[in-house]
Amino acid sequence: MKKVLVAVLAFAAIQLSAQDLPKPSPFSTLEQRVGLTDFKVEYSRPGVKGREIFGGLEAYDKLWRTGANKATAISFNTPVMFAGKEVPAGTYSIFSIPSNGAWTLILNKNTELYGTDGYDEAMDVLRLELEPMKSEMTETFTIDFQSIMDGKANMEISWENTKIVVPIKVDVQKKAISNIKEALANGEEKDLWAINRNAAIYYSRNDIDQKMALKYMTTSLELKKDNWYSHYVHGEILNRLGDNKGAVKAAEMAMEIGVSAAEKAGKDFGYGDMIEKAMKEWSAK
Repeated sequence: MKKVLVAVLAFAAIQLSAQDLPKPSPFSTLEQRVGLTDFKVEYSRPGVKGREIFGGLEAYDKLWRTGANKATAISFNTPVMFAGKEVPAGTYSIFSIPSNGAWTLILNKNTELYGTDGYDEAMDVLRLELEPMKSEMTETFTIDFQSIMDGKANMEISWENTKIVVPIKVDVQKKAISNIKEALANGEEKDLWAINRNAAIYYSRNDIDQKMALKYMTTSLELKKDNWYSHYVHGEILNRLGDNKGAVKAAEMAMEIGVSAAEKAGKDFGYGDMIEKAMKEWSAK
């Protein structure tokens, strides 16, 4: 009986130590894609709770883990420019030095720190001087991405009535071209027509190389001739290359295929107006 009681007490102690209870600074994970780069931020979120934060709870001119509990971590799968300074793809901890003037934002290779004990400046990969901004009251410490557009975004760090804005930029084109090459090399044969068309669209509409776009589009049409949209894209590219007669001819083919397919399905072709508008514009040049 005594052994059973000891076992029960031991089990109860284990259960107690494993209790899932509310945390004063709950853990959060933020995932955000900018361009073709995937960002992930893992951090704990303390609250103001009526306290003076910067210059109070978090002293000025002193290293801060920029969050609570384990050091805040940020990861990204391509190189990223932070305020004009490039950092290789990887996972880093975020530290900062709040100040009454400019703040210092730090990315460090050691991601296993709790607090600032053990921090080694020699492992820093980035230090930025940033001017803090006054903001609306933010009760819970927050990291977010805003103003996301064309491979650019702002990483915003907000708490109390202070906000730090870090401009970031990623090389979308380099990653996109790498993805195109990988898809062409490893794609299934049945999908190659679509992969080539997608490559043509990217090269043409981003004005990277119209001749290369035409090459991709020609290959796509050789693999699959009966898709109306492919002929429309072909027309777009020819128009950009100055071959307006060829562009109109491609649009006419797009219309013919589109209308025929719709009639067979007992439907109206919903893109006729778009193609007619394009033909009118291209023939007028």
